[in-house]
Amino acid sequence: MSLSPAYPWLVITQLGAASIMLPVFLVTTAGLWLAGQKSALLAWLAAMAVGVSIVLVNKIAFIGWGWGSGSLNFTGISGHTMLATSIFPIWISQLLVRSGRRFSLSGILLGLAIGATVSISRLVLGAHSPSEVIAGWLLGLAIITVVCRTMKGQRPTHGVTGLAGVFMLLALNPSLSVYFPTHKWEVKLALALSGRTQPYIRQDLHRTLRSEAR
Repeated sequence: MSLSPAYPWLVITQLGAASIMLPVFLVTTAGLWLAGQKSALLAWLAAMAVGVSIVLVNKIAFIGWGWGSGSLNFTGISGHTMLATSIFPIWISQLLVRSGRRFSLSGILLGLAIGATVSISRLVLGAHSPSEVIAGWLLGLAIITVVCRTMKGQRPTHGVTGLAGVFMLLALNPSLSVYFPTHKWEVKLALALSGRTQPYIRQDLHRTLRSEAR
């Protein structure tokens, strides 16, 4: 059976899916705890909670009320990009860090590059606009900056942290890696809060922009 030309991008984009990033995040938090990085762990948990909340509120605001920017083609921050950019750097850093070091700079940079690649996949697949993936990447970068500033010399826990790599295999089967239908949940929540029967979509934003331009 031949693969779709979009298959490689589907695999890459799933690396930012909550269904994969959540277990990777949980395993990495366990690694941080065992490495003695309790302050960094608490900072990461707090920053991730804020970041996820920003993405969720942003998306619900558009889906339920149509709050976005037609000129920027902005309907909501890319959650895939934010998750990949805020989790991969910490995970890879913990895999590469040496004893006594605060973090692995090469690991952080590689993780940020993976986050950027996930953002490109969202563009290629038509899931997001440039403004949405840039916002997601910058939000992820802000989270990583907070965490790195709180890290201290540690004892590596490569064995525990490496277990998270198993979940990456889910990305090879895009249909398997979407067992968290986060977008459907966002739509249901937005409609319940706004009282609408149909969600706002990107085309609505463009229609509004065209109407204002007349």
